[in-house]
Amino acid sequence: MRLRVLALGALLLLGCGPEATEYRHSFPALGTLINIEIFDDDRDAAMRATGEIAAYLDEVGREWYAWGDGELAQANARLASGEPAELSAPLAKVLRRALNIRDRSHGYFDPTVGLLVEAWGFHDSTEQPTTPPPEDWLREWQGSAAERTGLTLTNGVVTAPVPVKLALGGIAKGTALAGAIGLLRINGITDALVEAGGDLQVIGKKGDRRWRIGIRDPRAPGVLGVVELESGEAILSSGDYERYFEIDGQRFHHLLDPHTGYPVGHTAGTTVIHTDPELADAAATALMAAGPELFDVLTDQLDIEFALLVTTDGEILMTPGMRTRLVSANRT
Repeated sequence: MRLRVLALGALLLLGCGPEATEYRHSFPALGTLINIEIFDDDRDAAMRATGEIAAYLDEVGREWYAWGDGELAQANARLASGEPAELSAPLAKVLRRALNIRDRSHGYFDPTVGLLVEAWGFHDSTEQPTTPPPEDWLREWQGSAAERTGLTLTNGVVTAPVPVKLALGGIAKGTALAGAIGLLRINGITDALVEAGGDLQVIGKKGDRRWRIGIRDPRAPGVLGVVELESGEAILSSGDYERYFEIDGQRFHHLLDPHTGYPVGHTAGTTVIHTDPELADAAATALMAAGPELFDVLTDQLDIEFALLVTTDGEILMTPGMRTRLVSANRT
């Protein structure tokens, strides 16, 4: 019997053992809740590390948000008016990686979708969208694809042949996880987990065993299966369940196909495991947009060994590597 799963999200698997973590800390950042678990006898080091992580993520959330008043928003104001924009070294590094993954993913991951996200109304977390963009606007978006690929980044200066806005939501969480793990290591911590809204990265172990992570269906109780993460691995997901609105029974969600401009209709969720959380984040986004027909092509193109995709019909696709790691929730 095929297990029907409509959406995916990584979560800490509850009830995995009697061990208690030495230190836990939670705080809001990046528009979600950050959870940190640390196994270390040095409580001062744990507190120092979590304080540094909180400050780092606060800065990332402020400066890299496309519609705030930080650096990316200021760059977007220039790009939207047809002017070049100079970026700081950290932001330029993320954008350079994003453009590289855009090319490798055949444009299914695309950091130039800011105007599209804005047109759908998914850029404002305080307002619920109620209607799609006009069809003529979407046709113009589709027709601008070739020009948008002309966006370039040279010596920290980004230019585009047409007005664009950058949106890094499909990669920046992975960047932030890597940065947080780096701060833990700098503080001498070797066993920890950092989780941001269901996406996470681990180092070391949880006590005397590996970190066990469940992949769940957020629309129903239970998990699809369980994986054990090696030190340094991250697990990131993308799904159609976070933000959406309905019109006459039709569901419009926030994960948009950069090619068509419309919400993805074929895929409910994707999950990727990798030691590079930045790549895992962008790959989960690209696989979501590309869908089941291109699953094998893109996992190969992006060098993704461990990935899973669930279609809106409940079909589950996995890479061979993921099949060897995922323990089914039905297995006794």
